[in-house]
Formats: sequence, C-alpha cells, structure tokens
Amino acid sequence: YFTINSTEMYQTKRNIRNFSVKLTQGLSKPRQKLYLYLLYGMSKSQHIFLSEIARSLNEKTDLTYTIKRLSRNVARGEDLPRLHDNYLDALRTSIPDNPLVIVDESDIAKPYAEKMEALGQIHDGSKKTIEKGYTTINFALSTARTKHPLPLYTHVCSAHEEGFDSMNVEKAKGFNTIDRFMDETACTFVMDQLYDSNKMFKYIHNLDHYFITRLKDPRYLIHKNRRIKVPDLANRRKGKISFSTEIQGIQYDLKVSHIQVRLPVLKDTPLNMVVVYGYGKKPMKLLTNQVIKSKKDVLWILKGYITRWRIEELFRVQKQEFKLEKIQTMSLSSLRILYTLLNCIIDHYSLAIEKRTAHTQIILARARSSNALSKVKFYLYRFIRGVSHILSFDTVGIKSFHKIERRSNQLSFW
Repeated sequence: YFTINSTEMYQTKRNIRNFSVKLTQGLSKPRQKLYLYLLYGMSKSQHIFLSEIARSLNEKTDLTYTIKRLSRNVARGEDLPRLHDNYLDALRTSIPDNPLVIVDESDIAKPYAEKMEALGQIHDGSKKTIEKGYTTINFALSTARTKHPLPLYTHVCSAHEEGFDSMNVEKAKGFNTIDRFMDETACTFVMDQLYDSNKMFKYIHNLDHYFITRLKDPRYLIHKNRRIKVPDLANRRKGKISFSTEIQGIQYDLKVSHIQVRLPVLKDTPLNMVVVYGYGKKPMKLLTNQVIKSKKDVLWILKGYITRWRIEELFRVQKQEFKLEKIQTMSLSSLRILYTLLNCIIDHYSLAIEKRTAHTQIILARARSSNALSKVKFYLYRFIRGVSHILSFDTVGIKSFHKIERRSNQLSFW
C-alpha cells in the first residue's frame, strides 16, 4: 500500500458526489443528502449493512443516532422509481452497437432471519439447499470493451409479498423496462436454461428483440417438418468450427455447428440451434432468433452466450465485496433501495473501468493484489478495493463535500 495524497482523495469523493447528483435529480435536498451518504458509506466500508455505513461517515454524533436516522429514512421506498429513471437516463449514452443484455436470477439467503418482511423460500445456489430469503431478477448490459455487466434492471421479489402475482409477471416487468430503455434499438437477451420457456420466447419475439438461450434436453424442436427432441437433433452435428476460449478461468477447445429449426409455438419464425461440443460431457445447445449467414455469425452467438457468465461475477461482487447477504432490514422497501444503490455503485465503477482514465489507473493500483494489471480480466474486485482503500484515509466523511449553492442577496418586493 502507498501513501494516499489529497488529490486522489478529492477526485474519488468528487466522483461519488457527481454520480449522486445525477442519480438523485428531482428529489428533495434532504433525500439527495441521504443517498450521497449511502453511496459514500457503501464505497468506503464495502458493506451494505447500515451500521457499517454509519461508521464510515465519521460523524461526530452518536453512532446509534446515525444508524437510526439512516434506517428511518431508507425505509421510504417512494424514491425508487425516480432513482431508477435517473439511473437509466445516465446510461443511455453507454449503449454499444449490437447490445447484449444478460438476464439471470440470483438470491439473497437469510436462513436465520425471523422478522424481515415477506421472507420466502428460495434455492440457495451456493449451498444447493432450500433456505429463507428473496429472489433477485437481474438484467445487465455488457460493456463494449471489457464486457463488465452494467445492471439495468434489478428487482428483489418474494412470493410472500402482498400483491405478488407470479415470477413470469416479475420477469415481464424487466423485459418491458429494457424495451423502453433501448427505445428503437434491438438488443439480444442472453439467458440460461431457466428462461427456456415458450412464454419467454413468445414475449421477446413480440417485443422485436433477439435472444440467445441455453436449451433444456426435454424440449422438442421442428426440423425439416419433423418434431425432434433437442439431444437427438444435436447429435446429428459434430462441430465443423473450432474455437478456443476461456470460460470462468478454464481454457476450452470447442467444436461448434448450427442447425436451422423452428419452435412449435413460433412456427412462422426461423430460428437456429447452435451446438457446442467440448464444454461438459454433453453438448451445449443454444437457441437463437439471430440470423446466421457465416462462421462469424455462429461465433458471435457463442461468444455472446459465454459473456453471460460475467453476471455470475456480478453476483459474487454483490455477496463477497459488499456482504449483501448480511443485510438486516425490517422492510422490503429498505432492502430494495439498498440493493438498487449497490447496483448503481457497481455500474458507476464498471463505467469507470471501461473508460480507463488516469484516475481509474490510480484506483486499480491502490488495491493490493498478487496479479499484475495486465493479467486481470475482471477488474471490478480490484477497483472496489482500491476505492475503499483510498477512502479509508478520509477522516472527515462526505458531509463537508456538499456543493454549496450561492444564494442571491437581492431583496424581492411584491
């Protein structure tokens, strides 16, 4: 670790404040101040727990009072739509060509919680058990250069919440949000087997977007006017295209082919199944409505699906770097506000990594790591720790960093 100079500290705090200003446009001054404190506190403490955020603010008041103040104010969930709209507005200039939107679900496991609002039963992906907790629905835009995921739509839901309809309805809200965000730009939704669903395929098709989805073996497809099971159809192709790639840190030599198919529920829509050998014992089958005219198109679809694994890194960042599953809030609205802010921070960091400014390089250098920057492929962990390290030397907090508005001394007469 190196000595932190005042310029680095100032630039880091200024970036957080400038981002907070964009995020909270249209809110009252007290609410803007609250979210600035929360963004700064999460960045400094690497924690979503309110007591840790309160400690990081370095306020002279009693810590218990600070925690209660934050808890009381964050419970008001009416700001969430405005925060999300402002957030998406700030991201519109970051939409790349041929945008990939990664779609996946995760969980917030709370096995020992008793009084948190609307606790439901979820499948804990890390322990492979059924636990108490919440499901999160996530849509993330892949950046053009580094392929870091930018969270676009993140929603915490529970089947035990009053007014809950179904998970399909909750997913549809996400697709509709992305459709409005993209305006008239067609994107490609990249999804795992969880989204191998006739309803999902029809919904995306009606929105005039593309999809790349990993297929389940029990599904049937139509090929040459015959209804054939996916594994039987895949075995007819052995892979003419060779492709080497790294997936989740492991090097693979893959063989790839594609077959023209149709879905029984979309008989008039030409589709392609991309068959990938070399990843696992059984071939991986991908269904897409993207047009395939060349080897380049086939590999673009495969690379697009491989990019999906980046959202798994996003979930690890949420849980490992910001201790998401340690969160303790009584209300679901508080949980949603904090989860949204957490993803806003991750987005802010990912865009900084994408731009690679001089200050970005300084932050990356401030994080202790055994790997050289040239070997790092997913910079988010390192960037988060670099920001936290720089802010750990800050003893005055963010309160003194408010933008001071000049008021006119002129008197008004009626």
